[in-house]
Amino acid sequence: MSGGSILRRGVSLLAGTWLAIGAAHAALAIEPAPPGDLFVGRLLRLGLSDEAGLEARRLMLENGADAVTAETTYRVGMALAIDGKPSQAVPFLDQAAAATEDPRRADQIQLAAGVVLLRAKEFPHALHVFARVEAFGVDEPTRAFATRLRCVAEVIALDGAAARASLPPGAVPRDAALDDLVRALEINVHARRIVGGILSALLPGLGQATGGDPGDGLLALVVNGGFATAVYFLIADGSYAGASLLGLGVGLRYYFGNIHNGAEAWRATAERKRDQASRKLIRILGPAP
Repeated sequence: MSGGSILRRGVSLLAGTWLAIGAAHAALAIEPAPPGDLFVGRLLRLGLSDEAGLEARRLMLENGADAVTAETTYRVGMALAIDGKPSQAVPFLDQAAAATEDPRRADQIQLAAGVVLLRAKEFPHALHVFARVEAFGVDEPTRAFATRLRCVAEVIALDGAAARASLPPGAVPRDAALDDLVRALEINVHARRIVGGILSALLPGLGQATGGDPGDGLLALVVNGGFATAVYFLIADGSYAGASLLGLGVGLRYYFGNIHNGAEAWRATAERKRDQASRKLIRILGPAP
């Protein structure tokens, strides 16, 4: 499974949690809505998130931040996020959090903004948001949830050292199996790629075989071995021109291709191990209740 698939699966649980929270609060919102706010709401109900965002931005620029209620601003931000426009969504979510009088609700909106940033792979910004709520959140459940979100963000970012440091105390068993998963996040993919290339340079097919592609490794050994054997017999027969043409013109191309394939086999294996570890850690951590 690709890193993008892991990211989508990991944050979908988190995003779903906060969407549900947002829907519940929206249903209970009782603050009076200005006329412009009602029009923005109609655009949202029609599924026109871009138009709603433009109208909300125009109203706030012309009439101030109070021209659109905090709840509608939040809804605009989440609609843009769901439509895959995180750079447009986050300012609305930040504005909603700043305008919300309920501090717990403001923390929740901030965490929703962090999830949007996480989905956009803006890891440093997302981690900053989670860490801020973790430090200054209004109540313990919200702070605990922010801690888990931060840990999940470190896992999705495949930062093993940071993930190890941010594991919530007592949230998960700190045993050897967990340490193995965290260590898998620390695999140096570039270094593994170099090792695979070196192995295939020393013996054609060795990098592929040890990197999880034994069939490709055997094929590389046979092809490169066949070219080497043909070159040897041509030299033995005194056909140096033919040997040079076959060895340098054709055989060398396959040899370097074999090195590249060996390196890629090791790279793919390393990335697969990191992805699997990330997926397992996300399942262990999960979203807070």
